[in-house]
Amino acid sequence: MKRVIFYSAALLAFDQSMKLIISHFFFNTGFVIVPGILSFHPMFNTNLTWVASMAEFQTPVALMVALQVFFLAAVILVYRYFIYLLDNSRTLVSGFFCFAAAGICGSFIDVVFWGGSLDFVRLFNWFTFDFKDLYLSVCVVFLFLYLIGYQKTYHRVSKEERRQKGFLRWIKKGCPNSQHPSL
Repeated sequence: MKRVIFYSAALLAFDQSMKLIISHFFFNTGFVIVPGILSFHPMFNTNLTWVASMAEFQTPVALMVALQVFFLAAVILVYRYFIYLLDNSRTLVSGFFCFAAAGICGSFIDVVFWGGSLDFVRLFNWFTFDFKDLYLSVCVVFLFLYLIGYQKTYHRVSKEERRQKGFLRWIKKGCPNSQHPSL
């Protein structure tokens, strides 16, 4: 767990460091990275979410902070449950957690300390994003890959064993780290 937290913190530090550097030295610059596809175009997004930004809706700060705390708690709970199941690669589960935690914490820092997000990579003139947004997209890929692998093993297990490993039963047991009491 310490290694996963370290990697999450490193990703978060990279995201915030890039924003500090861009805001101080490169905010008024722009250039093409891949013609017609990617460009460097810093902008300050005060809508707080990409959905709100596309809809031109101003998300209340208190709501955004509450959502971030909720989602971080949910990610921690899901991570612990997946580690408990351990039917698939720990690498996928750890990758999911690293990128999700870094993205959510980066969003929290953006909202609380920046008052919005400094986005700087523009894709096809559709939208502009930052590393935090990329982290959240990567976490979804890790989650999807884990679930594909888990789904393959799910049907090989008896109904009783599935019931024993169920999420609600796991919560009733007190969210143990392992299926084995001695571990």
